[in-house]
Amino acid sequence: MFVPLLLLYFFSPPVKTTLCEIIRHPETFTDKVVQLRAVVESGVEDLPAGVADDTCGAELKFLTPDDEHFGRLLKSKAFRKLIKDVKRNPLVEATVTGTVRRVVTDQKPELGLALDSVENVVVKALPKPPRDR
Repeated sequence: MFVPLLLLYFFSPPVKTTLCEIIRHPETFTDKVVQLRAVVESGVEDLPAGVADDTCGAELKFLTPDDEHFGRLLKSKAFRKLIKDVKRNPLVEATVTGTVRRVVTDQKPELGLALDSVENVVVKALPKPPRDR
């Protein structure tokens, strides 16, 4: 009976949530695999740096993967599309799946997302400014 429970832990589906919920209740999501839809922010060399949600002012940085993990991400067509779209467009949305981790930077604990996969990458049109009459 121990083995099936262990397999259930490793193969359970991600928790579908929002970035705002993760930021509001970090203790609920730390060390859990989550899936959420959000705007992807660009960082160094226009690589995806994290996700943001303006409705609650939340941001969550992607944790730097090791070379092997990054190599697996690069094999994903959706991740390569995300990289290309983030370089060319200021507003890109995607569904991201990863593990929420608590990390310490500059003696301050922060949350980050260890990215596992990307789906449904969509470039969004920027809102048009109102016309003067």
